[in-house]
Amino acid sequence: MVAEWTDEGEACIRSVKKIYAAGSTRFQEYLIAELAGIGKALVLDGKVQSSLFDEHWYHEALVHPTLLSHPCPRRVLVIGGGEGATVREVLRHSCVEHVTMVDIDKELVELAKKHLPEWHQGAFDDERLELVLEDGRKFLSETSERFDAVILDLVDPMEGGPAALLYTLEFYKLVAGVLEPGGIVVTQASSPVLTPRVYATVRNTMASVFRIVRPYVTYVRSYNGLWGFVAASDAVDPAALRAADVDRLIRERIRGTLRFYDGATHEWMFTLPKPIRDSLERYTDVATDSNPVYVPV
Repeated sequence: MVAEWTDEGEACIRSVKKIYAAGSTRFQEYLIAELAGIGKALVLDGKVQSSLFDEHWYHEALVHPTLLSHPCPRRVLVIGGGEGATVREVLRHSCVEHVTMVDIDKELVELAKKHLPEWHQGAFDDERLELVLEDGRKFLSETSERFDAVILDLVDPMEGGPAALLYTLEFYKLVAGVLEPGGIVVTQASSPVLTPRVYATVRNTMASVFRIVRPYVTYVRSYNGLWGFVAASDAVDPAALRAADVDRLIRERIRGTLRFYDGATHEWMFTLPKPIRDSLERYTDVATDSNPVYVPV
């Protein structure tokens, strides 16, 4: 059984039908298994990261609004995304000439290459991809490279976890420092329903660095409900794209057929329900290195 705690006294419990791999890397515990209801899935530190049932809902929502809002992103940085599905979606874009993927967990990436081919679909072998196996924050602080877009496909900020300081003011300042003029960044931002303070804090913290900040959501059954993202830029606004614009850009710039994202879906994702808008107004926290935000464990 996999019991994923969503709050004190509340959990989502799924039976395990088949185990492909299980153990611990230097940074996190992992399980790759068939789970009841959602099929083959990657579980890290007890939390489902993605499943074959709906990984495309998450990965297409994370990648495409950001890249399509940029005039033509040629150089893209992905931090995290060890399964390879995020770079899979980035590499669909005809504008993209080079992708740098930075992940701290070499062992997990190797496990994904072996056990999650449905996710990466050969993306690790694309000649446009440069894989850097090191800490994402260290990479940002040391690189002289500049990028048109940065995609942060991180695990949740858990105390003691590998992404604990990848949601702070200091971190987003580093991100801003590697963006080309007109660049854009997007991060996964936890659940606006299960962890509303975390979601609002990510939005608030990014708004302390960038002029344009747009929170949005999708539904992911594997994550037990709505899931949140935040895109930020000093120049481009993904929320300004209309459905017809998105459908045209998909035809012009994305190879292959998308399973989740289109123009109507784009407008839905950026139209937040009133309770989520209210919670974004209620919480005013800004995360810093000395006072980071954590999801409940």
